[in-house]
Amino acid sequence: MITLVNQLPFINSLSAEAVKLNCLYESYKDDSSVMFWIQNDNNAFIAMTDGNMIIYANEPDFDELSHFVSVLNPACVFSDLETLKQIGKAPRENINIMYRKADIEGESVSDNLSSKELYRLLDVDGLSLPEYPYFAVDYCKRLNHGFAKYFAIKDKCAVITFNCGDYAIINGLASHQKGYGSIALKGILQKNYGKHFLVCCRDSVKGFYQKNGFKKLYNAGYWVKNDEC
Repeated sequence: MITLVNQLPFINSLSAEAVKLNCLYESYKDDSSVMFWIQNDNNAFIAMTDGNMIIYANEPDFDELSHFVSVLNPACVFSDLETLKQIGKAPRENINIMYRKADIEGESVSDNLSSKELYRLLDVDGLSLPEYPYFAVDYCKRLNHGFAKYFAIKDKCAVITFNCGDYAIINGLASHQKGYGSIALKGILQKNYGKHFLVCCRDSVKGFYQKNGFKKLYNAGYWVKNDEC
C-alpha cells in the first residue's frame, strides 16, 4: 500500500533518486504543497512538487506503483531506468548516474554572486532550468537552510549542489570558457569535502566527468509527459 506521510525516513542509498528525495524532504518537510509517500515497508519512496515526481524503488510492487503514477498524472518522473520501464514511463533519453568521493581538500576562491547572476550563468543549452522566480525561491530556501552550496567565477562558470547528510548531488554546472568546467568542479568538490558525490549527466558530457574521477553507477532518466505529444 502506498501511504501519504508527514515524515520521511532518511534513505541511506548511493543513488540519485535517494539523494534528491532526502534533500527535498529536508528543505520542504514543513511545506504542505510538497507531498511524500512510502510504499509498504519502505519498498518505494515517492515525492511530488509542482507536477514533478521522484521515485526511489527498493523491490516495489510495480503494478501498484504504475497505477499510482497514472492516477497522479505527473508532468515529469525521475527514477532509475528499470523502474521507469516497469511502470510504463520509459524516457526518451537515458541519464548516466556518476559517482566519486569528494576527497579534494583546500578551498578555491569563489565569487559571491546573486541568485540572478547564478541563473544567468547556468541558463545554457543542455540544462533544463525552471523559470527564474521558481529557481530563486527554491535555491535561496535550500541555501539558507544549509542544504545547497555553490561555486562560481563571474562570467566564467557556476555550479550548484544540493546536499543532505553524507551525500551531495550536482544540480547544474555550466562553463562559459574552456577549462573552467574543471575549475568549477574542483571548487564544488572542495566545498563538499568528505561527502559521497553524485551527478546526473547525458552521454555528451560523460567523458568530462570520467576525466575528473567519476565512475558510472547506473542509468536513470526523466520521463516527460510532453515527450509523448
